[in-house]
Amino acid sequence: MASTSYTHVGNYTAAWASVYDLYFPPEIWNEWYERYGKGFKILDWMNTVGRTGKIADRTFYHFEDGTDQRVITVGATTIPVGAAGGISTFNLDAADYDTNGNGPLRTNFTILIPPAYLTDTDTGVAPTRPRLFVVTGKTGDDAAATYDVYPIDDAIQITLAVPAGTELMIGPSMYAPGTGQPDGMTTGTYKRTHKTQIVKESAGFEGGQVGKRNYREFVDNAGNPRIFDRETIAMEFRFDRQIDSALFIGEPNENTGTLTQTSHFGGTPVRQGTKGLWAWQDELAQAKNYVGNFDMDDFDDIKPLLQSQGVVDMQTLFLYGSDLGLDVENSVLDGLREWSGGTDLTKGEKFEVNFKSVKKNGIVFHCKEAVSFANPNSFGNSSYDFSEYGMIIPIGDVSVTNMKGEKKSVPNLSVAYYNNKGEDRTRIMGTVAGLNGMGYQITNEYDGSKVYMLSEFALFAANVNQHVQVKSA
Repeated sequence: MASTSYTHVGNYTAAWASVYDLYFPPEIWNEWYERYGKGFKILDWMNTVGRTGKIADRTFYHFEDGTDQRVITVGATTIPVGAAGGISTFNLDAADYDTNGNGPLRTNFTILIPPAYLTDTDTGVAPTRPRLFVVTGKTGDDAAATYDVYPIDDAIQITLAVPAGTELMIGPSMYAPGTGQPDGMTTGTYKRTHKTQIVKESAGFEGGQVGKRNYREFVDNAGNPRIFDRETIAMEFRFDRQIDSALFIGEPNENTGTLTQTSHFGGTPVRQGTKGLWAWQDELAQAKNYVGNFDMDDFDDIKPLLQSQGVVDMQTLFLYGSDLGLDVENSVLDGLREWSGGTDLTKGEKFEVNFKSVKKNGIVFHCKEAVSFANPNSFGNSSYDFSEYGMIIPIGDVSVTNMKGEKKSVPNLSVAYYNNKGEDRTRIMGTVAGLNGMGYQITNEYDGSKVYMLSEFALFAANVNQHVQVKSA
């Protein structure tokens, strides 16, 4: 009778473990981080503060209300020199109007003109304060409209034309008794579109190699047996870098006629890409361009930018590349040296410049260098300028309208994973095995096994107009 004593299915039936299931001693983490990229990434921040969620579709939207308090921008028809107490006619910049031709300025409201453009004919000199002009009429529609204004004080005269591009405040309305009501205020609603991206990573083990490697068995928190290997951990580090890169610099696929792939299940679907944070900011964020080195005075410029977009929460995250980070550190060092004599820089016998936040002009900046900007093998390469760039993000929730028309308070940034009706595509990790001694089901004739990873996600970004994008000029 034939013997079966040497026949077996395999030694192990445990799945390969995710790095997020494991608790390694520091020396193991240090070794792997040194090789695969220790550092603070945008993805790390999202995970650390719990800014993750789930979505039910590959394309989704939210709606943001435009602000109902705006300045006007003088258009090509400047506010010309006029007579004392007399009429001036001008137009607004086309960018002041929304897609339906609605602008911020209504008749019977006032605008505030700075004193530098005015003369008080009673005194013969410029007035000591900005002065109000009433909008008495409007001719035409949309960006072609012109507005008539008169000074409230008949002694006030425009003696220097208010140039194109000047931003002016809208003041209160001014009516006579028995008159009608103003037109309703139009505020724009902005539709923001988000799309998911699919990223993948792989690792392979030729037959017999697992038996030579160092691996560890353990039971995870759910009671399931797991094993890990150096290569699966390295694979996850590569995988995380892909996700972080998409969150930072990703672009949705607009070249859909060409960037397609043949599906194993038929058809040629388009490659899916999400819009990264830098792309959102490049389109919508406030700009802070610094000249030379970023110093303490540059911090003072951030508050007006935030206030112009209605930001009231003065806690911000300041992420930056290595060169900008050195400027920030040196500017703090200069401040300490000037105001404290450098006494805060020594600890025992060690000189140390170590800070986590800066409070300047009422804004708290939580400062952190991000490898998303700094890695010399990616965005920190000298071919790009990201090491000199940064971003300032208010820390807080914002109010948006979802696709159902419901008002929701949500984090202004989060990673949204595709997870709906029992299919969770947050972080899929599986084994496809050929002939193997690990106990896995044999699916092909090849001597070995492979571990695959997939994630489908989108960057959810709301009210990006409240962010500040920092660049070297």
